Amino acid sequence: MKTTEQYSGGYSPLIIDQFKQRSFAKQGAFVQPYLTAGLSVLDCGCGPGSMTLDIAELVSPGTVSGIDYSPIQIEQALLLQQQRGITNASFTTGSAYQLPFDDEQFDVVFAHAVLYHLQQPEQVLAEFRRVLKPDGLVALRDACHTGDMMMPWNTDLAAAWDTINKVFCHQGGNIYFGSRHKQLLLDQDFKDIAVSCSYDTFASNAEKDSIRSYWQQFLNTDHRQLILEQQWLTAEQLDQQCAALEQWCTNPASFFARARCEAIARK
Repeated sequence: MKTTEQYSGGYSPLIIDQFKQRSFAKQGAFVQPYLTAGLSVLDCGCGPGSMTLDIAELVSPGTVSGIDYSPIQIEQALLLQQQRGITNASFTTGSAYQLPFDDEQFDVVFAHAVLYHLQQPEQVLAEFRRVLKPDGLVALRDACHTGDMMMPWNTDLAAAWDTINKVFCHQGGNIYFGSRHKQLLLDQDFKDIAVSCSYDTFASNAEKDSIRSYWQQFLNTDHRQLILEQQWLTAEQLDQQCAALEQWCTNPASFFARARCEAIARK
């Protein structure tokens, strides 16, 4: 059984900087109304901690624990915590498959863009259930490529997304995962399940350049060797797909809207 996995996008400074731009007010809007002062919260897959620290401010004098598999991410989270002067948050390195927390410790478990990278999300949901208090809340948000919009669309962009999907599948991830939330929560005996959808939109020049850089690095740096070794593409074809992303970004009419499925349920 595989109990430790790497984030498929890697941990380059570019990617970590993008994660630092996430805010709970935006990415966690679907669950924010449920957070009140005094709650204990687990942010699983906390990354560099921007959303974790937002949660800490919302639940103070309650507490929030952030956990991530990457020591690099936790190091960044601790630096950000020091900069923001927030004292009711803690960060630790660990696996979502084996959470280093007691049974029934948390009122809320929040996991943003975590489960769709994992080979065995069912086991992680079982861990979430273990560490939740009775009637505790789990909140999930994951990508679902079915609803993505990358406009204007063309065959080269379609080919690039096919390659991205192959990389995810090879590593046990699933870019269509978000649509599975409700069934998986039912399978783990969660109740009062509510699902919703929203978008992360990249439309300004800066936003488009950010997401273009992200996917170009994903294809051409982080996973170039894998793509060529698996013979999914020739070097020329891979370069063509990266060029398609460049052309998309420079088109004044272009935008990208990434579909996110959301789910809230109680233990």
